[in-house]
Amino acid sequence: MNKQRGCGHGAGSGAARRAGQGASPRAGRRAGRATGSSVLVVLVVLALVAGACRSSAGAAEARADVPRVSSPGANPAAGVTAINALTSDLYRRLAAKPGNVLFSPYSIEIALAMTRIGAKGDTRLQMDKVLHAGAGDELDKALNVLDQELATRPGHKGDEFRNGDLELSTANALFGQKDTPFEQLFLESLARTYGAGIRLVDYKTAAEGARKEINQWAQDRTEGKIVDLLPAGSLNDLTRLVLTNAIYFKAPWAKQFLAVGDTPFTKADGTTISTPSMSTSKMGTYREGTGWKAAEVPYLGGELSMVMILPDDLAAFESSLSGTSLGSILNAPTEPLATLQLPKFTFRSQVQLKEQLSALGMPLAFTDGADLAGITTREKLVIKDVFHQAFIAVDEEGTEAAAATAVVVEAVSGPCCKSMVIDKAFLFAIRDVGTGAVLFFGRVSDPTAR
Repeated sequence: MNKQRGCGHGAGSGAARRAGQGASPRAGRRAGRATGSSVLVVLVVLALVAGACRSSAGAAEARADVPRVSSPGANPAAGVTAINALTSDLYRRLAAKPGNVLFSPYSIEIALAMTRIGAKGDTRLQMDKVLHAGAGDELDKALNVLDQELATRPGHKGDEFRNGDLELSTANALFGQKDTPFEQLFLESLARTYGAGIRLVDYKTAAEGARKEINQWAQDRTEGKIVDLLPAGSLNDLTRLVLTNAIYFKAPWAKQFLAVGDTPFTKADGTTISTPSMSTSKMGTYREGTGWKAAEVPYLGGELSMVMILPDDLAAFESSLSGTSLGSILNAPTEPLATLQLPKFTFRSQVQLKEQLSALGMPLAFTDGADLAGITTREKLVIKDVFHQAFIAVDEEGTEAAAATAVVVEAVSGPCCKSMVIDKAFLFAIRDVGTGAVLFFGRVSDPTAR
């Protein structure tokens, strides 16, 4: 059965609790650090229907009385394969427009996977296709194992040349309308595989307050890099649930890069510019295949890395990219990397994913035909849009990155606001509503006649 408890008892998942979910003071301290403090932060916010709330600090929590499944030694391969496939699928579509591309497939996968728990019928089948999920809860179990694997990564790392702290944490937090009867199986699945409960709030009377609270949650867990994740007007009195997921990563390179000043760089459109660059030697590995070369550089401790892929023909490479080909690149044989030079870069992206996800195979979830009855049966729900915002900065010290995704699902309110033009003869009735008795009845053939 469901339990009501304070939010402080956490809607955290796996390593999330190590991140200090509400640690604003710590977030403030980190936000002031230099870009070089390697950080990868990913936040997924999944908003089911638009709404409002005050503060979750003292909010009750609806949570299935089910412990999170611990699966030591289990295989996260299905989750990894699904994420890699979604990576290539989304990239091909996002890269169709000129400019930089940045998104977090891990966060998007987690957010949509949590939503998928409440999907039924064809809506579920289409989400299965886009998320590359197997039958039943196979994907949920694999993502749960993957999250627990990530929880083992943080700690103090170092060797005789360099040492420092690596942080990696994930968290789930859900914000639900206090009078919405969420389905028991939905709550149990969230608790069992994502370690999440639902903080009960009131969207119906304070949509703007809810938006600000969720945005603050996102900002706190991305060290201030993601601001106003949910734009004004994205939530309204139809919001019923907002599911959020965050991942935070901070680590320096295994060996610091050296600045080399400005060097030439050819942009995707063929023009050449001069840009600040950096280099390293004898760190990482090199691999190559038909039409591409790649370098992999480790972060401190060697458990996490950045892979940089250089295609011979960018357009051809992007058009043929798939989950399988990406997996082949990431697992290709390697040899020692002698030297590496690359530009320093910092940029931000903001996209809406409704069009891309529909094109990938789940259009039904965005229409009135959506079936999300696994979340609640009181109202019919439909996904309104998916917002994604991301930031990255790479320099000599390491990497800082943040991302957030918001999937906004609204309640479908039945037909309304129909227009009617009476431009010909009509009938009318004046009746007593309580009894249904008709008191006057007639027809207007010529409204100008007296």
